[in-house]
Amino acid sequence: MKICNAALLASALLAMTACSSVDRNEGAQPGVRISDDRAPNAGVTLDSVVILDKTLQDRRSGKLAIERSGARRTQTGTLEAFAVIRNRTDHPLQIEGRTQFLDDLGVPMEAPSQWKRLYLDPQSVNGYRELSTSVQGVAHYYIEIREAR
Repeated sequence: MKICNAALLASALLAMTACSSVDRNEGAQPGVRISDDRAPNAGVTLDSVVILDKTLQDRRSGKLAIERSGARRTQTGTLEAFAVIRNRTDHPLQIEGRTQFLDDLGVPMEAPSQWKRLYLDPQSVNGYRELSTSVQGVAHYYIEIREAR
C-alpha cells in the first residue's frame, strides 16, 4: 500500500508540475527587444524614409536616393509627409510608397496608407506625398518605399 500511495503521490506531483509549466507560457508576455549587430537600425525611426527592397538601396549600385523628406501642416490641420526621390539609373523605374502616421510617442494613429505608385524617368527626380486622415494628435511620419509590384 505504501508503494502504491507513494507512486500516486509522485504521479500527482508530476502532473501538477507539468500543468504549472504550461500555465507559465500562457497569457500576456512582456515584449522583448531584439538586438542584432547585422541590423543596428532595424527599429522604426520617426520622421524618416526607408527603402525596403535591397535591390533599390545597395550603396554601390543604389537605384534610388532620398534627396529630401519632411512634413508640414495643411490649412485643414492634417499632416502632409513628403519625400523627394532621385532615380540614379539610366532606365525608368516604378516604385511604390506608403506612409504611417504616428503620435508624439511614436504610436501609430491610423492604418498605413495604401501603396501609391510613382514613376521615375531615367536620372530624374519626383516627389511622393501623403496626407494624414486625422487632425488631432498626428505628430510624426514613417514612409516606406518599395519596387512596384
